[in-house]
Amino acid sequence: MRSNAAKRIDRMLTFRPMPLNQLKKIEVTYARNNECVSDFVRDLVPLMAYGNKHIVFRTKTVEAEEEEYCALSLNSGSNTTLNLKLYRYPLQILQRILDIAGTEAEDTRNS
Repeated sequence: MRSNAAKRIDRMLTFRPMPLNQLKKIEVTYARNNECVSDFVRDLVPLMAYGNKHIVFRTKTVEAEEEEYCALSLNSGSNTTLNLKLYRYPLQILQRILDIAGTEAEDTRNS
C-alpha cells in the first residue's frame, strides 16, 4: 500500500491541484550553484503554488558560503526550518514539506 504523501506527489506531478491547507508561508534561501534547490524552485514550487493561492512563496539567492534553508510557517503558528544542504534531490525537499504539512493536519484532527 502506498503512503498518502506518495500519492500527493503523484498528483502534483500530473498537474492536479493538491491542497496544502496547513501551510501559510514557504521561504527558500539558496545558492544558485545548488542544483537540487534550484531545480526545486524552478520546477516544484510552481506546482505547489498551483491550487494553493493562500500560501506565500518567497525565494532568495545567497552566496555559496551562506546558510541555505527553507522556512515553513504553519497555520498553527509553529515554524519549521529545513537545512537545504542535506538534500540531494528536489523531490526529497517536496516530500519533507508534504510530511510536515501532513503531520500538522493529523495533529489538528487529533486535538
